[in-house]
Amino acid sequence: MIAKFNITDKDLIAQQKNAIKTTKFHRKARIMVIVIYLLLSMFVLVIADLITMFGFILSLILSPILWKWYEVANIKRFKDILEHNKNKLGVFTLNLSEEGFIKESRNLTEKIQWDDLKQLKEDGERYFLYLTDLQAITIKKEPENMNVEEVKTYQEFIKRKVIN
Repeated sequence: MIAKFNITDKDLIAQQKNAIKTTKFHRKARIMVIVIYLLLSMFVLVIADLITMFGFILSLILSPILWKWYEVANIKRFKDILEHNKNKLGVFTLNLSEEGFIKESRNLTEKIQWDDLKQLKEDGERYFLYLTDLQAITIKKEPENMNVEEVKTYQEFIKRKVIN
């Protein structure tokens, strides 16, 4: 089965957002950022001799802002990296077989065995096939070269191969 689709920066940013929200690495990193923030806040309050319940509550209130900032900062950093590394963008051909798949473009070829995939995540338009907690391959749910029936077969095949 051969699928063709175009991967844009929007697709890779969606993959990055998915990773930030679902991977163990990013959950641990966010928690570490919050803990360090709270420790530094308490340190500053002690130094300034302002250790009061108000200071502690203010620090807790600002924590959700820091939680969101982590995602925004990571996406901005990813966009900067993407500007200099365009080989994961463009038109791709996905050749699916019972053993695995080959994802090819003009600049990049990735050959993956189904057994190498750890998990499947998805959003409305894409599948994110995770090889590790941080390495994922993005493919479109609806290839440009398939009709409705072929798309249904394609989606069922991918889900069956990744979940089994």
